[in-house]
Amino acid sequence: MQTLRQHSRLILGALLVFVSLSLIFVVGYAQALKGYQQQSRDAVLAQTEAARIGLEQILSSGVPLQDIAGLEKVLSPIVDADRSVVDIRVISGQQELYRYTTDNFEASRISIPLRNKFTQVGSLEVLLSDVEVTKAINESFAPMAWLIAISVALFVFMVLQSQQAKIYFTAFGVVFIAMSFSVILMVGALYKSGLENKANSMANIVTHRLSPVLNLGIDPERVSGMDEMLASFRQANDEVSSITVEHQSQVIARSATDGEMMGAESVAQFPISDSMGNQVTISFHPKVLLSQLINILKNFAILFAGCAFICFAFIRLLSRSDNDSQAEVVLAQVKPLLLVTVLMESLMAPVLPQYLADVALANGLDAGWTSYFFTLYFVGFACSLLPVSRLVEQFDIRRVLASGIVLSSFGCLLLMYEEYLALILLARFISGVGQATIFVAIQAYILRFSDKTNKTQAAGIIVFCFNAGFISGAGIGALLADALGINGIFLLSALVGGLMFVFSMVLPSMVPDKQMGGSLRDSLQSMLSGCAALLRVPSFMRTMVLVGIPTKMMLTGVVFFAVPILLSEKGVTKESIGQVLMAYAFAVLFVSGKVAPMIDRIGSTKWALCLGNLIASISLAMLGTVFLVQDSAYAVLIATGSMLVMGLAHGFVNAPVVTHVVNTTSDNDANMVATTYRFLERLGHVLGAIVVGQLLMLVGNSATFWVLSVFFLVASGSLWLFDRPSKQGASA
Repeated sequence: MQTLRQHSRLILGALLVFVSLSLIFVVGYAQALKGYQQQSRDAVLAQTEAARIGLEQILSSGVPLQDIAGLEKVLSPIVDADRSVVDIRVISGQQELYRYTTDNFEASRISIPLRNKFTQVGSLEVLLSDVEVTKAINESFAPMAWLIAISVALFVFMVLQSQQAKIYFTAFGVVFIAMSFSVILMVGALYKSGLENKANSMANIVTHRLSPVLNLGIDPERVSGMDEMLASFRQANDEVSSITVEHQSQVIARSATDGEMMGAESVAQFPISDSMGNQVTISFHPKVLLSQLINILKNFAILFAGCAFICFAFIRLLSRSDNDSQAEVVLAQVKPLLLVTVLMESLMAPVLPQYLADVALANGLDAGWTSYFFTLYFVGFACSLLPVSRLVEQFDIRRVLASGIVLSSFGCLLLMYEEYLALILLARFISGVGQATIFVAIQAYILRFSDKTNKTQAAGIIVFCFNAGFISGAGIGALLADALGINGIFLLSALVGGLMFVFSMVLPSMVPDKQMGGSLRDSLQSMLSGCAALLRVPSFMRTMVLVGIPTKMMLTGVVFFAVPILLSEKGVTKESIGQVLMAYAFAVLFVSGKVAPMIDRIGSTKWALCLGNLIASISLAMLGTVFLVQDSAYAVLIATGSMLVMGLAHGFVNAPVVTHVVNTTSDNDANMVATTYRFLERLGHVLGAIVVGQLLMLVGNSATFWVLSVFFLVASGSLWLFDRPSKQGASA
């Protein structure tokens, strides 16, 4: 029996390694494909720009577009620039003057206007297909599949060499890091290859423009304007720092930026030679290349962190000792389950706001309706908390949990039917009900299997899993959005839910020992009477109005709703939007774990809540400046910083706020106070998107965040001046 258990664990471990490394493979492949496609497009645009300059010089001399001879000679270098170019057309009005091929292709189109001295006389169209680019990436990544197989074999070998359960964690860490490092190297090699292709394309342009000197034997001394031509070409390509042309080992033309540093440029130099003794050397700005490399590494660091949260949460299950108690085992099983069910919803976070806005417009509604889609999710979430809490007291918790996963997955699938507004509305409500059901069921498991020895650790599971799941989902969803499409993301979320439904079956069946007396109606009346009593307590209401509800409003209205949709309108990529949102979750995850022990040492909570509101005010003021910045790169940088600060603020609030309301209303039952507070603060979830959406329409983007900033500043001061704990709570 023991041997069978060990073999089963080894098989599950090998399967988990395979899935985890495949996830890294997919992340690296998608990143490489996206970067290589952009480099290919840049090379084609550079070649096209050179052709445009040449044609417009002829047009400016008075020659009509249809009378220009030798178009094929001028335009053929564009085809040679990159394998993604499948066709070129020159169009004047409704007349097609030139076409490279008569074949039909499914391709994206770049249209460049052609002008003479006075007006536009035609256009140059270049058709690009990603098929060839994808084929090149596939060829490069094919060996990585063998690396996955080798890594799985290495994992099995390491496990078989040791009898300790912790070897699973160690072996998994080794193969995970090795695979990550290998994928990073592969993407770096592809980036360098794309850079070389770009340099070759630019060298072809220069060679073509200087062909009378380089190929026909004309004395360079008799040709003027070569340096100026290179300067204009270099200025059209900002990343190029210098271009040097040599003929028979003699420099005949050169253009370089001011303050050029040859030592630094030698790292980014690409000399391209031909059989006639000509050489064109293209040098790129090291700072530009470094910034692009840092961006790639940043993407990988964030994405691999997201993958690691998921993978290591599961591998810890296999690393547990056989001597662990049932409570420890169940808590270890609950952690990855909750993390991935949160990930299921957060996969859609980078694409959902803009998608819902498009659905509203397609159905004849204004963009303000997007906030109601978000509100429906949190209405479903809030309305389900009490009924589901009752269900887990009367039925098998595992069945309740499985039902929540099914509902959440079904809500993801319904989002694919964008032409049916009613189904989209239903989808958001069902998803809210499903996520609330999962949350309550997981919380019930945690309460059943925790005691005084592990209660703090058990309570931290929810905080950790929510933020880690959001980090992983937002990052991976943003990256895969371009590769899978929006409907593909919805389908992936539903598939993840299906896998978690199967995984939930490993949890023990938890049938209550005895049925709770009273009906759901009685429970609801009891809750309402308790709420009514607490609403008459000034300290409770101050905390609710100045901290609880506004904080939850910022989570749904700003983080989940406004920031993604407004950044999307500024042209920010889904990948960058996902990373902005991840910054918030990283900050909350880090700060929450540090604040709770600090609160316990100091014995006061008011300072943390006031400080949290003050920091939230600063973050909102920073966020208001994002929409005054024209450069999208700077906008992303400021938005990321503001989300980090927002996460810091909420980290100070999330941990101590329940303790605060219990201490300041200590004449009431502590459990009833905490439950009522958690229920009422959901009003912030429900109202967040509506309030922020209305402010955006009334006062504009930047002013909305500044108005909210002033509110939190006033709330912080008011709480500090007027909030006083009850005497009993103060002495506790």
